[in-house]
Parts: sequence; C-alpha cells; structure tokens
Amino acid sequence: MLIVIAGERCTGKSALARAIMEKIHAEFFSGRDYVRLAPTEPEAVDKFQLLLAEKQRSEDYVIFLLTEPDLYNLVPPGSFVVMCRSRLETSKARFARQMPDGELSPSIAAMLERQRGSFDHIPHSLTLDTDGADLSLLAVEVLEQAGNC
Repeated sequence: MLIVIAGERCTGKSALARAIMEKIHAEFFSGRDYVRLAPTEPEAVDKFQLLLAEKQRSEDYVIFLLTEPDLYNLVPPGSFVVMCRSRLETSKARFARQMPDGELSPSIAAMLERQRGSFDHIPHSLTLDTDGADLSLLAVEVLEQAGNC
C-alpha cells in the first residue's frame, strides 16, 4: 500500500509519517531519497516509479513524503495522497524550533510565506490540519482511509 504525505515545510508531514510507522512497518522515502536506488537519477526515477506502482497494489507499505510539488509527477495515478496543512504561524514556530538559536530569520520567514499555496494544485484524498492535533489519532485515520481506497 502506498501512502503519499504532501505539504509545505513544517506542516507536520514527517511527524505524521513517524506516527504512522509506529503503527505499521513501512519503507520510507522523503523527497529525493529515491536517488539511492540506482547509480543515475534517470535510472533511480524509473525504479522508484515502478516501486511506487507495485506498492500501490501491495500489502506492503511505502510512505513517500512529497516535499516538493514537482515530485508529484512520480506518484502513480489513483494513489492515496494525504495533504498536511497548518497555519502559517504554526509552520514558522516549528521551523524556528529547528534552528540552533530557536529564532526564525526574516529570510526564512519570507520563504515560508512565499511557499504558501505551492501544494494547492496537488490532488489529494485526505486533508489533515496538524495544528495541535494528536498525531497518533491522525495516523489511525490515515490508515483507515488508505485501507478503504
């Protein structure tokens, strides 16, 4: 089974993936991790697309974190795609926590503001608001809905 988790930076994609993987065993790919599958990127893309298509119909789980909108072209049609969303203030606070000094620079804040809406064109099966959400409960919801596809 293929579960694609999409969303802008710091919307809870990775945290949701971890919560899901606490409940099931899954192979995990984030962003362009697929390049490790072959010596060249074109070969890796071919292998990755084949792997995703196979897992879409399999009992084995693969979770693919869609970290860039242009990576959506790797996702097989009809895939179960979860869109993670959070308020801009939440995303900024999450990003700041990842910084060594806990502060968000003006340039990073501007980048987060510019990227707002960059995933809006991505078709998805489920939208999750991760602001203050219990990720364990969201993981159950994802697994239940993915199983019904």
